[in-house]
Amino acid sequence: MKKLLFVVLLLIIVIISVVVIKTITYPFAQLSGNQPQPAKVFISEKTVSRFSKGLQFSTVSYIDSAENNFAIYDSFRLYVRNVFPQVFTQLKDTLINKHQWLLYWKGKNSNLKPILFMSHYDVVAPGNHSEKEGDAHQNIFDYTSTPAPLPTEEFRDWKYPPFSGAVTEGRIHGRGAIDMKGVAFALLESLDTLITSEFKPERDIYIALDPDEEVGGLRGAAKLAEYLKARGLHFETIYDEGGIVATPGTAEGINQNIAFVGMGEKGVVGYRIKVKGIGGHSSMPPLQSAAGRAAVIMQRLENNQMKQRLIEPTQDFLKVAGAGMDFTGKMAIANQWLLESLLLKQMSKNPQANALTRTTTAITMLKGSDGNNVLAPEVEVVINFRILPGETSKDVLAHIEEACKGFDVTIDAPRVPVEPSKLSPATGRGYEILKESIEKLYPGTLVTPYLTIGATDCKHMGDVSDRIYRFMPVLLNPYEQRSIHNFNEYLSIENYGRMIAHYTYLMKNFDTK
Repeated sequence: MKKLLFVVLLLIIVIISVVVIKTITYPFAQLSGNQPQPAKVFISEKTVSRFSKGLQFSTVSYIDSAENNFAIYDSFRLYVRNVFPQVFTQLKDTLINKHQWLLYWKGKNSNLKPILFMSHYDVVAPGNHSEKEGDAHQNIFDYTSTPAPLPTEEFRDWKYPPFSGAVTEGRIHGRGAIDMKGVAFALLESLDTLITSEFKPERDIYIALDPDEEVGGLRGAAKLAEYLKARGLHFETIYDEGGIVATPGTAEGINQNIAFVGMGEKGVVGYRIKVKGIGGHSSMPPLQSAAGRAAVIMQRLENNQMKQRLIEPTQDFLKVAGAGMDFTGKMAIANQWLLESLLLKQMSKNPQANALTRTTTAITMLKGSDGNNVLAPEVEVVINFRILPGETSKDVLAHIEEACKGFDVTIDAPRVPVEPSKLSPATGRGYEILKESIEKLYPGTLVTPYLTIGATDCKHMGDVSDRIYRFMPVLLNPYEQRSIHNFNEYLSIENYGRMIAHYTYLMKNFDTK
């Protein structure tokens, strides 16, 4: 008995020693005691004005394209062509499916694979703006590079009309300022700058300006992908929107900026479940109505969600996030061989962390009886799933079918499922030059791979490149992050200047080591 106790004690000591050593030696990010200020980049009034006027075109896209005002799309493209004359003299541009815009800059070495920069010029609707009479065309232009203090008002209305392009308080205001006309104009400004300096790229450079990213990209980026594949093009690297540079405090215990570079993105599918039951008058209800059966199915799906997993970008992110944690948190990350279930359980309690570790389940729509005293013979439930890479929409369907056992149901997907993307490597020139640019513009910033939870247009590009990076080079505080798709969206002039500098650096130095 004493020998057994001794062996158990020794085993415990060994396990504790291994856990402590692994925690101490785990490659967490090295934190700095201070956060240097971002770089100051000169930006001219002309550059600001071109962007400001571009925000005045209400290029709103809708699921039903019949609602789109395509005349405004045409006017927007004509405006861009007119204010960047040398770009459209130097580069070849093509319209695909009427509104998908592709610019091509021929490089010196045709043996090198091209690179592609993506943006979109459609925007979401501005919301219920309580517009004052006559202010639709208001355009305040107060050029300054010194931002005013951060706003604190709630998101209840627009401070400036959503399509005014107002420039004031060191900011450029309007729907699409961040998402994502800012990138579109920054790319055009970068091209203009490089052409003016007589720079010639080593490899071919393509710029895609997409017309319907906000509604899935099926008429734009999807058609672009078909166009590129038909011409046998395969890109060394593709850059699109995704992560940002987040201000200090984004991760607990880390008082430094963190740049999130999306290495892949989740898929999305919405399944509709039609649950059948017995209809009739509510005075004589069955023991279990269609609505009750639907409730059981919904409870099963919420209580027994798809399995959690830690994929590579999330593992990389934990090396950064874990740097600010206490020893217990570090220990769980460093010793997943022993504590993975504990780590996953803890992450499941936070909606953002949970979304990084599993295919999420979100019940979004319900449809039953139209009458207070009428039993619906059929109840519809729509559930939105964001699919983790490594799983598919078929896996989700099998999961739903399991939850529906014992009930009479039909299941379908009203929209075509979007499968999760492949994961890009955190190696190679395409990724390394991103880190170089971030360090120049945002010194002292921690750079981490991560998984993009939302959808981007580059989800359509998996067949034309193995290296797709989702990152927007802007430093956003929590208020600015919340303004995307919300009231009071704006881009600071300082951010816009750094954005132009970022894309200029990538185009100019991709083949310089």
